Amino acid sequence: MLVIRTTAFRRAAGMRLLLRSHCSSAPFSESSAAAVHAERTIREGPRNDWSRNEIESIHDSPILDLVFHGAQVHRHAHNFRQVQQCTLLSIKTGGCSEDCSYCPQSSRYTTGLKAQKLMTKDAVIEAAEKAKEAGSTRFCMGAAWRDTIGRKTNFNQILEYVKEIRGMGMEVCCTLGMLEQQQAIELKKAGLTAYNHNLDTSREYYPNIITTRSYDERLKTLQFVRDAGINVCSGGIIGLGEAAEDRVGLLHTLATLPTHPESVPINALVAVKGTPLQDQKPVEIWEMIRMIATARIVMPQAMVRLSAGRVRFSMPEQALCFLAGANSIFTGEKLLTTPNNDFDADQLMFKLLGLTPKPPSFGDEANDTLEQCEEAVSSSG
Repeated sequence: MLVIRTTAFRRAAGMRLLLRSHCSSAPFSESSAAAVHAERTIREGPRNDWSRNEIESIHDSPILDLVFHGAQVHRHAHNFRQVQQCTLLSIKTGGCSEDCSYCPQSSRYTTGLKAQKLMTKDAVIEAAEKAKEAGSTRFCMGAAWRDTIGRKTNFNQILEYVKEIRGMGMEVCCTLGMLEQQQAIELKKAGLTAYNHNLDTSREYYPNIITTRSYDERLKTLQFVRDAGINVCSGGIIGLGEAAEDRVGLLHTLATLPTHPESVPINALVAVKGTPLQDQKPVEIWEMIRMIATARIVMPQAMVRLSAGRVRFSMPEQALCFLAGANSIFTGEKLLTTPNNDFDADQLMFKLLGLTPKPPSFGDEANDTLEQCEEAVSSSG
């Protein structure tokens, strides 16, 4: 029996070599851009000198090839079964002065959403405890603000929330709008793991979506976050009416930052009645897969998060996203103010797909970075 199996194995190996030799000159053996760049990423590691044309060629590769090579990079850089579970809570809802065309929390649009005050500490901690019990290892808090200037009392409250939740053994993330340098330092001292500040889309398309905050202001906040030693969480939204080249432009900006974001959320627009984008066509799963696999190849070490809009995708469709390179999700009934997959549905999905929750990761405290930032602030007056 052993001889038969060995002989069969050798014959199969020989056949594979023969096919490989035969196919080497066949038209369909030409390597796609996804294959070429994935191989280079695996061989050389992360790089920050991507050209826009390179990223476009990856994004436009045949979809099955793109998924396959995204999966190769993913398995090289990560434990492919591990998926991080995050919970996002709106701790201050509505009444935002910005004009983001997709957002129901803008005070400029009539969406039926009532503005609320900052949630109390007890309510926030209770939500964090429930999230932890359900398997989330990162707790994210969002406030509908343009920036944190003039909000000293509320900001100090949030610092207390961060300390408390970090003390529970969870990663903590905030998205509070634009930050000043000193505020980023204070958040780091409180124990903040990551700060979310999405670029949303390409620099070129951005003015069609938002006019109350510039692209450079967003990048400046990311720099303050990075300088303070806080992990950067930054991605975008597809389905805003942008072209494929704008999606490439978004990824190009992120992939050519001096340091890649530790987390890259890929959101599909959830069109909300009353917003300027209420009639946008829903994003197809293939569009999400292209973004996820491309992000994985060009930013191999990032957590690529399957974010808003996931509720529209079936479990098999989500499985393709995980295969392509996604390894983080938001779980819980709401994503700020829009619907999301609940905990039970996600637990079932994890079981069926053989996924395991990623444990929290805190890394170094980066005290040296903090001291350098504080010196820079004090020397600047």
